[in-house]
Amino acid sequence: MRASDAKVVYLFTMEDQALVEKSTFFSRYEVGAEEGVLALLAKSFLLHVKLLESIQSYFEELDDGYISAESNLGEEEIEEIEALYQEAKNVLLVLGDDLVRHPRASHIGHLAGLIAEHGKAKLLVMGATPEALAESKRETVLEEIADLKSFDGVVVYQCPVSKEDEENFLIGSTQFQMAAKVQNGDKISVTINQEVYPRTFVRDDSLKGVIALMPCAKADSSYPYHVVKIVKAEVQ
Repeated sequence: MRASDAKVVYLFTMEDQALVEKSTFFSRYEVGAEEGVLALLAKSFLLHVKLLESIQSYFEELDDGYISAESNLGEEEIEEIEALYQEAKNVLLVLGDDLVRHPRASHIGHLAGLIAEHGKAKLLVMGATPEALAESKRETVLEEIADLKSFDGVVVYQCPVSKEDEENFLIGSTQFQMAAKVQNGDKISVTINQEVYPRTFVRDDSLKGVIALMPCAKADSSYPYHVVKIVKAEVQ
């Protein structure tokens, strides 16, 4: 299935304008809410599919309202996605690599596997192999959705370097600039788990939201979002 033939549902914590323009539906969800988002999608997509009784019961008992509120993926948005899914011949679900790097990636993979095995949506995980999520463990027992970890504060997303010297920068929107109390061109230090990274803040007006991009050349399989401390460098 080609993306051009499908209705594209794009869900991520951030907004990639190029992907948004190609999508039929886009929504941002809260950092750390990936497991809840996949549970909501699996329940919605498989609503009219005959499943094992244990899995059917799991979805019936799922606290949709709570998960929706905590993940910032509203019930009306889920209904819109469900309507699109039911009407479309082909659906491409585009997700971020945060799902495969999440501490609960194994359970997220199980939920994604159910969608892939029983539904008509194809899954595309940006920055990961096609098999990363689409293989169900074929277990009959699904786990309770873990409590959402708080990401209150200034948040950055550690992403791969795409341009030369990009690792010298922290790239954020106007909203991030206000939240972090920095200005375009400021020399700053970014502290993650007591490790300090010298950077220059660069405002990118094409970005939206309050999560900044922190390009890193060093490959890391850990969860890419971090609450950080940002300090301006002292003027010499």
